[in-house]
Amino acid sequence: MPRDLDIILFGATGFTGKHALPLIAKFAKTKTRNLAWGVAGRTEKKLKDLLEQCEKDTGTPLSDVPVIIADVENEKSLTEMAKKARIIVNCCGPYRFFGEPVVKACVEEGTHHVDVSGEPQYMERMQLKYNEKAREKGVYVISACGFDSIPSDLGLVFLQKKFDGTLNSVVTYMESWEEGQAVSGPAINYGTWESAVYGLAHAQELRALRKELFTTRLPSFKPKLQAKTVPHKSEHLEGWVLPFPGADRSVMKRSQRLFYEKDQKRPVQIETYFILKSFWSVFLISIFGMIFQFLAKFDFGRSLLLKYPEKFSAGFFSRQPPSEEKIEKARFSVTLFGEGWKEKLADVNDQYSTPPDKLISAKIKGSNPGYGATCVCLLLAAITVITEPEKMPSGGGVYPPGYAFANTSLIEQLNENEVTFDVLFEKDLSDSKH
Repeated sequence: MPRDLDIILFGATGFTGKHALPLIAKFAKTKTRNLAWGVAGRTEKKLKDLLEQCEKDTGTPLSDVPVIIADVENEKSLTEMAKKARIIVNCCGPYRFFGEPVVKACVEEGTHHVDVSGEPQYMERMQLKYNEKAREKGVYVISACGFDSIPSDLGLVFLQKKFDGTLNSVVTYMESWEEGQAVSGPAINYGTWESAVYGLAHAQELRALRKELFTTRLPSFKPKLQAKTVPHKSEHLEGWVLPFPGADRSVMKRSQRLFYEKDQKRPVQIETYFILKSFWSVFLISIFGMIFQFLAKFDFGRSLLLKYPEKFSAGFFSRQPPSEEKIEKARFSVTLFGEGWKEKLADVNDQYSTPPDKLISAKIKGSNPGYGATCVCLLLAAITVITEPEKMPSGGGVYPPGYAFANTSLIEQLNENEVTFDVLFEKDLSDSKH
């Protein structure tokens, strides 16, 4: 069925949506493509005012951009929205509460869907409930298309392609900082804090969900990558290393499972960390982390966390959105270190009898991870789904981004738009004591 629009940006007046708007105007119409797009949300006036302000800010004519009224609490409005476009870019979170009705409408109407969720329960539940129907409809539903988790998940895909041999394990280190003089105030929007509170509160759901979703265990490959759960110094980078609490590892593991089950590729073992420069920062984040974990278990504790985010995050989160100056100064990098063998074995399930003999490292970096890099990743992911269908996994489905975009040009597009992927070095370990 012909669609009026290629892309609809749903939730355009929200914090992420506002930052995505000027980018969709930029990416939709270039020398090589001319995509029709619109905006959707609950309030027509707010949407039109937003378009008018964006036109003033960017100089791009936007008066003819279609405005669609849609509400996550109105199923009919979501169905009508989904019928109008080839893909919905969903910026309405937390996705635990607001994501599924949009996914359902998209799958039923044969419309692709991308979002920036970093919520494992939501993502894996959508895979369990909608994967088969999405395949029947030829629809792609892809979450984690922002800072969570394109840099890490596609970063691992990038590393695998650059590694001539067999990659056994990868360790990732995320760093973030402010360029120049630090600006006071919250760094991340309240919606991310809300997602984290409810995600931790319902973390126990994941065990049962994964038992149903992943009915078979992956084989155990040696040498086994050991997780480090206490703060420690890195042999590779400066600073103190802590386990990364975000969704990256779970998203990457889903991609690796798919590569193994569908493409007969050896799954890479993964551990994810983040780096802090001082032990004082480690101490503070450990204290706040323990308080957060305790309070998130109880209704009363969650209400405190949600009511007073500044007090329970040392000012990092707030009900007030971060300033534009703050987010524009933000920078990030994800550095990956992978070990494996130069030699390839005949069968994917074969075990090596010698220690890994090759090390490779790559870095993904960019600016404004929460809203700049995230929106670049999100919109280019959406555009890739509809412009490179022959390079997507055959038949549609509910996928993580690494597996979904492995054979597309998304990494090259990101490199052209300030989210860069670079190999740092390769090293022969065969002569080293290891």
